Amino acid sequence: MNKPEKEFINKAKVLYELKELERLGLTPELDQRDQILAYMALLLKWNKVSNLVSKKDEDNLFIRHFCDSLQPLLLFGFKKNAHSLDLGSGGGFPAIPTRIFRPDLTITLVESIKKKAKFLKEVCEQLELENVDVFNGRLENLDPQEHKFDYIVSRGVGSLQKFSALAKPYLHEDGRMYTFKSKDFMEELEGITQNKDKDGVRIAEIAEYDLGNQIFGLNLVSLEKYSGS
Repeated sequence: MNKPEKEFINKAKVLYELKELERLGLTPELDQRDQILAYMALLLKWNKVSNLVSKKDEDNLFIRHFCDSLQPLLLFGFKKNAHSLDLGSGGGFPAIPTRIFRPDLTITLVESIKKKAKFLKEVCEQLELENVDVFNGRLENLDPQEHKFDYIVSRGVGSLQKFSALAKPYLHEDGRMYTFKSKDFMEELEGITQNKDKDGVRIAEIAEYDLGNQIFGLNLVSLEKYSGS
């Protein structure tokens, strides 16, 4: 694995918090630790020109973004050898952290912005991630008849309604859609429930969690197809 410049690796080491991973029930192997550090270093390097995360979030990169990205895996889970789609991947959240801890997964990252897609491809190359594909384009450009997934995940594709409408055609009948708390969370939850017969989507589960005793009251939503039966 080719590592980024030393200055970014050194900063990544400062930000990396093994205790936080252990608090989440994860103990990375040495090669996983190297992947985490290389990924964070690449994020810091590319963030200077590609705006992958907010500049003000760089000092909290590990907890606010890396650990947050692991919540779908930890709270809801992914079955063995599942196929997952990360919609609006941006800086690789939540797909890359998830893939580091679950190398059995096959993941497609969808990112419409060329510069960000280029970053994601470099991450996959540098971290030597197999069974990970980066699609530079809009999700609608993938044929839903040819591309079906067990899980579709996103950290920031608008409202719950927008996310579920985009994701639903690409989801296996028994699959799940995972997304994080949105701006108008309670209103959107109510909207999903009220329109489940029309839209064919319902709430499967809602989980609340905190991050590192620093960020509280976060929510993760699991959605599924609904046939009305």
